[in-house]
Amino acid sequence: MTHVPSRIPPADPWSITLTYRHEHRWWFNADDAPETWYVSADIHDDSGTHVESHVADMNIVIVDVFDTRDPFGLLDGQDADLGAIAETIFPASTGRLDQDLDDQLEPIGSRILILNSVRLAPDWRGFGLGVLLTGTAIKKLSGGVRAAVCYAAPKDELDAEEADDLVAREHAITTLSRVWAQLGFEHFRHGVHVLDLSLVTLDEHLERLRKRAEQYRILG
Repeated sequence: MTHVPSRIPPADPWSITLTYRHEHRWWFNADDAPETWYVSADIHDDSGTHVESHVADMNIVIVDVFDTRDPFGLLDGQDADLGAIAETIFPASTGRLDQDLDDQLEPIGSRILILNSVRLAPDWRGFGLGVLLTGTAIKKLSGGVRAAVCYAAPKDELDAEEADDLVAREHAITTLSRVWAQLGFEHFRHGVHVLDLSLVTLDEHLERLRKRAEQYRILG
């Protein structure tokens, strides 16, 4: 029996294009700023120039632990969430990758990819596409990357009243943890989740998510 979803996305998910943008001042090196990528998920018109539906925005930061003298200091100066991640995976006392995490990961690659933020347009929520698009972007940017890291806490999804409600915040954190677990992220420490990119875990999860998204595909 074919499963008919009770609710469908605003448009065919197979029409979504991911656009990757990276900017840096030409004189910057690895110690001046992390490598930051802005990824936009959109559906364009037939000309490919006009956005008919904006789906999501992603912000991904990459640090090379070999090229950067002080990864903690570099990330801590960017924003609060990056600082929280940096404090966990790059202890200020050493400035290098946490020893427990280093021992946990396969010794392949010198870069750490940090999923800094993901914002899905309201009309596109609830279909499981946000995690699929995010995993696809991580895979695209995973060259030379040892692990992907995220901080499973809401940035600005809760309004001011809800943000003060610890129960609501804990619920949001639990929900986000389950979302990123769909890509293979596992809790490491202090709310920071890690995905070893030298394993086939991400590929397997992406394949499963793509199959699940097939129910929303428009054929013909």
